[in-house]
Formats: sequence, structure tokens, C-alpha cells
Amino acid sequence: MLIAAAQFSPKPGKFEYNLKKHIDFIEKAGEIGASLILFPELSISGYTYDKNILEDSISFFNEVQSELLKLSRKYNMAIVGGVPRKVLSEVRNSVFVIKKKKEILFYDKTHLFRGEKDVFLPGERFLVFKFQGVRFGILICYEIGFPEISRVLALNGAQVLLAPFAFSKERKNIYEIATRARALENGAFLVTSSTSGKGLMDFIGSSRIVGPDGNVITQARRKEELIYADLDVSKLDFFRYKEEGISHAYFLNRKKELYRSVIR
Repeated sequence: MLIAAAQFSPKPGKFEYNLKKHIDFIEKAGEIGASLILFPELSISGYTYDKNILEDSISFFNEVQSELLKLSRKYNMAIVGGVPRKVLSEVRNSVFVIKKKKEILFYDKTHLFRGEKDVFLPGERFLVFKFQGVRFGILICYEIGFPEISRVLALNGAQVLLAPFAFSKERKNIYEIATRARALENGAFLVTSSTSGKGLMDFIGSSRIVGPDGNVITQARRKEELIYADLDVSKLDFFRYKEEGISHAYFLNRKKELYRSVIR
């Protein structure tokens, strides 16, 4: 399956601009036959702690989601991006999944970082969804540092981990190590779409696609770029369950009866 990730710099409050970037990238991905495209964290609103911008972007997304649905159907493509949403009158940092159907799936960021805790309510559950026979799990930015999240997603069937980012360059070492580690230890592909440019922070960019061996398959080199790779999920069982060659067989040799103390 051909998977694409869009790297750009969403502008807080500039919703029409951000939407235009989504459409442009979707059309580029559609031209090459991509089955799924991933956008950065809060890609519709822009990454911000401004409550007014976040509130306004919720209304904007409700107005334009039908346009994204049409593109999903046109290109037979799942579209995954970031937008705030309201649940029980509280705003959440969410990822939307549009996959040709009227019903839109959402994942609400469960682990919040720094200023996010002042404006967002954390989510309570994880999300794995299926599209064209492949199972995807979602985590957002800071959550890359919680191995439990990626492991739960993988144990629930995720073959490809999708990770939208708005990550600071000053924590580059975390991004470099953790993105590769989560793919390696779960025998999964991992796709990031990472905000570039400057805003609340100096964003790292460096969107990447990582293989189940922990090696980077492709990575964005420019501030604005579409990256993509053809991912063969049939290879994952080799890394998860075979004790040969470069495989690690972590799933084969897990001793889950010993891990109860991790949950407390």
C-alpha cells in the first residue's frame, strides 16, 4: 500500500490557507495512487494554545469536512489530519480519519504536554482502524515517548502506526530515537507527518517513514514536501515472529504474564 505524509507549516487561525494546503497535497498524493495521506498535528487549526482559534477551527472543520470526504472518495484514499473537537463542552486535541464514509473517526490525544494541559481535555481510549485491508493505529506527537501506547496499538492489530507531530527542534534526540524505536520494537511501519517552520516553537519537520527494522525508509528534506513509500505489511510477521536473519521476534517471545506490574 502506498502511504503518503505531508510536511508543511500550518498557520494558526489561517484555516482557508491550511485547507488549501490539505487539498493540494491530497491531489498530489492522489496522482501517484496513494491509499492514505497523513497531515501534522492540528493541521487544520495550526498548532496553538489560543482558545478562540481552536473554537473557531471546530466550526470551520464542520463546514468543510464534506469537501475532504469528496476527495477521499475521488481518490479512494483515507485522509488523516489534526483538528480540535468538542466532547461534552471540552476541547480536545484530535486526529480525524476520513475514509470515504460519512462517519468520521476521531482519536483524542490521551497524553498532553506542557501548555496543552491548559486548553485541552485528554482522551480516554486508543484507536485502530482498517482501510483497504491494512490496520492503522494513531498516536500524537508527545505520545511517541510512551512505548505502552504503540504496543497496545500493535497488540490490537495495528500494522502501520500513524503519528502526526508538532515537535520542537530542541528535543530532536527524542524524535530521532523514539520514532525508530517504536517501529522496531513493534515490528511495525511508522509514518510521521511533522510540522515545519516556526510558531509556538521552532518545529523539527523531518517527517519520515520508518520500517519494522527501525531503519528510516524516507524522510522529508525540505520545509514543505510530500513523502511516500509503498509499505508491504505481509513482511511484518517475519519481524514479529521469526527468529532468523535481521528479525527480532519480540512478539513471539513476549512473556505477558510477567508484565502485570507495569500497569499500576
